[in-house]
Amino acid sequence: MKRLRNYFVMLTVAIMALFCTSCGGNDDSEELGPFVEYTEADTFYETYKAYKGTKALIDTRKKSKFEAGHLTGADNLPADIYNTADDNAQWSKDLLAKYPTNTCLFFYGTTSFQMTKAVAGRASRLGYGKENSRIYSKGYDALKSVWK
Repeated sequence: MKRLRNYFVMLTVAIMALFCTSCGGNDDSEELGPFVEYTEADTFYETYKAYKGTKALIDTRKKSKFEAGHLTGADNLPADIYNTADDNAQWSKDLLAKYPTNTCLFFYGTTSFQMTKAVAGRASRLGYGKENSRIYSKGYDALKSVWK
């Protein structure tokens, strides 16, 4: 009976260990919040302008849309690059090459909050941290009217 109980305990520990490792992956769609999210264009703009530390404005739209018009000072790192692991690695290298990890990243562009959150999550895992990710969730068109 004691031996059976020991096997049961070992089996329980093994199952728990398996469950914990399968839940701790680096999937970009995992819940990574709380990111700072803005739904008001004025608030996002004022926060960006008032931020005193190192900052970057990142447009997450496709390159063709970025080239057709973007906010002054924005850099283009498209969110739709998430097609393959190689693309993800290149996006990460591009971000790290341009901005030190103490940079506060202000993301805008896509109207898909899930896509923007995936980009912010990727940046967070690269060392920028959740507190350094600001997300405007209503897209470029809603923001360009207030940007000066």
